[in-house]
Amino acid sequence: MQRTEDGGIVISCDFCGTDWDEVRPMIEGHHGSVICLDCLKLAVVQAAPAEGKYSCPLCLRDNIPATLPRWSHPSHPNAIACEECIHQAARAFHKDPDVDWKWERKKK
Repeated sequence: MQRTEDGGIVISCDFCGTDWDEVRPMIEGHHGSVICLDCLKLAVVQAAPAEGKYSCPLCLRDNIPATLPRWSHPSHPNAIACEECIHQAARAFHKDPDVDWKWERKKK
């Protein structure tokens, strides 16, 4: 999420609203949507199917079937990350040598 403030652009996590401070790791999806590492850590553990089709701001897909796992932060329930984007972001953070986090992927 981006907004203009004091003549500059402020980038915030679409899921928790935390502003990027250029220290906190974040990953950008399409058209400026962003997820921070803290939200991703929650998403990896909490993603689950729910009722109704949904849209993902990270990949911009619409009408994602309810059976596909998703995650949203309690403070921003309308921003929903699909399982595919959660896994893609987790792989990227896992590979980044500047990020002190490793993804322990659950085996199905």
